[in-house]
Amino acid sequence: MRRVLCLWGALTLAALAVPAKPLPGDVVPWQATFMAASGARWIDRAAQVQAESGWDSAAVSPVGAQGPAQFMPGTWQDAVRRGWAPAGSSPFDPAAALPAQHAYMLWCEAFCGGFEPGLGGYNAGPGNIRRAQRLAQSLGMTDHAAWLRILPRVTGTAHAGETRGYIQHNATFRAAIRAKLAATSTLPGAPPNDPHP
Repeated sequence: MRRVLCLWGALTLAALAVPAKPLPGDVVPWQATFMAASGARWIDRAAQVQAESGWDSAAVSPVGAQGPAQFMPGTWQDAVRRGWAPAGSSPFDPAAALPAQHAYMLWCEAFCGGFEPGLGGYNAGPGNIRRAQRLAQSLGMTDHAAWLRILPRVTGTAHAGETRGYIQHNATFRAAIRAKLAATSTLPGAPPNDPHP
């Protein structure tokens, strides 16, 4: 009986989970929060949340990642410990999760050496990206994307393919957000081109 109730509860929560919609005049959900938390990087972070959860603040992945920015519980605890998220806050709350996502991504970008490696770190774990970078370097592979080609030897083919797709989805979503901005002209001076080609 208990299992049936737990299953019913999970199905009920899944049925209630509805992706957020943009406010009138905005091109993405939580746009003001992204802009306040991330400044000029808000499009990068919004595209990432679209890739992570499809704007679903109640999202829980099969491996336990939570909320719109899909924080693993241990990573969320680390974000709180570092002051990126308020004590007692929830990864399901966009007001806490989006600033924490920006802070964590800045850390991933610094640790992994750039925007795309940072995205890879957010998805596959920053330690895995650093291992792939060191392996690529030891093999004499020196171009900027060598780490991504060697990643299957670190995380396995399936996980590396997920990370590659994640980076591609982020680029697609960034382009779509920029196109919406250009079409609606809601933000004067919004950058027309992706600085991360």
